[in-house]
Amino acid sequence: MTYILLYRGPATTDETSHEGWPEWFARCGEQLVDIGSPMLRGCTAYPDGSMSRGAGNLNGYSLVRCDDLDALRALLHDHPFLRAGAEHSIEIFEVPRKDG
Repeated sequence: MTYILLYRGPATTDETSHEGWPEWFARCGEQLVDIGSPMLRGCTAYPDGSMSRGAGNLNGYSLVRCDDLDALRALLHDHPFLRAGAEHSIEIFEVPRKDG
């Protein structure tokens, strides 16, 4: 199964540490589908066509492939984003396969 990892926490800045990320990506090996990216300058769109500056505190993503949530939990046990502090979390969603 493919999972999208959405990183939720304080906004990243140019001074945000990237310590541990290269090592975690390397440990993922072939399970890492897409290294992902930080997300910057979010906004929110509304049904009336208006947009507000700012969005929630999602600030990055990655895509990984694991057999199940237990395997994913093991992969995340030393994730550098989770080690950054209690205000950091990762939201996980299964990405359905596209047939075609």
